[in-house]
Amino acid sequence: MSRIPIVLIAGFLGAGKTTFLRALMGALKERKVGFSVVVNDFENAEIDAARLRELDVEVQAINGSCVCCSSLNDFMLTLGTIDVPRGGVLLVEANGASDFITLIAAIAMRGECRRFLSPLQVSMIDAVRWQKRRKHNLLEQEQVKTSTHWMLTHTGSVKTPRLAGIRAALKILTPRGQETDVECFADFLRLQSATARFSAPEAPKAQLFDEATAAEPHEHHHHHDDERAFTSMRVPVPFVVQRSDLERVLRHLPEEVIRVKGLCRLADLPQIPFSFQHVRPEGETWFLPMLGSLGIIPSGVVIGVGLPEAHIHAQFEALPSAELAPELKVC
Repeated sequence: MSRIPIVLIAGFLGAGKTTFLRALMGALKERKVGFSVVVNDFENAEIDAARLRELDVEVQAINGSCVCCSSLNDFMLTLGTIDVPRGGVLLVEANGASDFITLIAAIAMRGECRRFLSPLQVSMIDAVRWQKRRKHNLLEQEQVKTSTHWMLTHTGSVKTPRLAGIRAALKILTPRGQETDVECFADFLRLQSATARFSAPEAPKAQLFDEATAAEPHEHHHHHDDERAFTSMRVPVPFVVQRSDLERVLRHLPEEVIRVKGLCRLADLPQIPFSFQHVRPEGETWFLPMLGSLGIIPSGVVIGVGLPEAHIHAQFEALPSAELAPELKVC
């Protein structure tokens, strides 16, 4: 029986996983390689899934915490039942706090995953923030160790000596890992999928969730240590906001916040929904249009360590709705 390649897309919060995934999906389409997609994230994976569905593909979202622990059984059920095109690959974007050693071990052992090859892991390495995450530096290193491939992101403002130092560190952490980019990795997956495309029928999907292998979620170092435990919370966003008002709220969030992402409509262009991202410690904010996604519900997810929830909720609840001119009103 041929088996299906499965790709885990890894990287710390804000490293560029979704950007890479979108580009990889386009590159695979150009190469006529089929694929299915699973997205896992804190609270509301639909924020990323909505952006990916713009490419007219089926995307399954797993809401909740990391697929390596508290969402593991939901993830295994999804792997056991998801449809993957014949000769295609399964692309999985795990959230930025995942423990990939545990996740890969589960894929190797669980009955729901018998139809998949051993996982490939491509890690996004944020060149600006690499090993500048203080108490989270160890988690960032651990995520790299299981990588079969890695790619440097956010390199535009990083000097050559630092890039060389990062590459040297990655070679130590993952000696067999290969540096790659979207086009090279898509070519690699095309070769990986060729056997499945032209050989025997695929191994079957799991008929039922394998209760015998459904162990209790394991507690990992990124969860049970209060000093490093990631938490998340949903926050309200008005139906239409001024860009400057939203940016001001994001800038003044407490220091415990590591990342914010969400969906919104901006007063200067309310007909087009936007996704927004805010990454600390730099405090950078950017907005991406979501063409063809008119049915979005504005919302946000705040991720951090020891979040003062009442204070954060109060800041977002004070975010004013935008006043629109009659000609700009959204129908």
